[in-house]
Amino acid sequence: MNKNKKIIISILLILLFAGASTIYYFSSKSNSEAICKNVIFNISYTTEKPMITEADIYNYLKIKERKKYFLNKQLNKIEIKKIESELKKMPEIKTADIYFNISNNIVFEIQLRTPILRVVNPSGKDYYLCDDLKKINISRHFSPYITPVSGYVNAKIDKKLYTLVRFVNNNSFWNDQIQQYFVSENADISFIPTTGVHEVILGSTDNLKEKFKKLEIFYQKGLNKVGWEKYKTINLKFKGQVICK
Repeated sequence: MNKNKKIIISILLILLFAGASTIYYFSSKSNSEAICKNVIFNISYTTEKPMITEADIYNYLKIKERKKYFLNKQLNKIEIKKIESELKKMPEIKTADIYFNISNNIVFEIQLRTPILRVVNPSGKDYYLCDDLKKINISRHFSPYITPVSGYVNAKIDKKLYTLVRFVNNNSFWNDQIQQYFVSENADISFIPTTGVHEVILGSTDNLKEKFKKLEIFYQKGLNKVGWEKYKTINLKFKGQVICK
């Protein structure tokens, strides 16, 4: 009885293996012969409109045929990892994930970078500084209004401006209070507030919390009494002091 049971189990295992091999064979054959039925773009962005389009992505990949390049092409002939790797080099793109879905469509999952500062360059080649400290060109499709900075801006100052703008953007009181930043020749950073006609000189980006708290108190207890147009400059560079002219 035990011998017959072992024979039956052996036969079942052989049949199971043969069945699995058959399924794998036809499945592999089916996948190799499957063709691309559609192209889907899912572009995520934080600005009012996307700063690049599907056409920009095709142009960057040098795919002149656009959608037709993929349609009715065998899936195993489409190098999605290569496409994904190339797209990750595109300055405007923060993340890229390319894959085939169960309907045999190629899907482009794209997340765009978020600009936080517009750098006005004297040479005329403006650019955006993004929330991950990367630089991107001004979009020819859509230019969101982002607080600008002008003056003597360079790579070293970019990092300081990034620190400043991140601080301001995360502060509920100051978030909408600044209309423009400026960098002087000696690397002092200043800004023009949305209210008043004065310039606020921060100097460096050290002790930002302390500097902005001093300014908030001065606004409430000083300018509210003497008038917002009394001073042309408010200097916060020096610890424990607010120097007005």
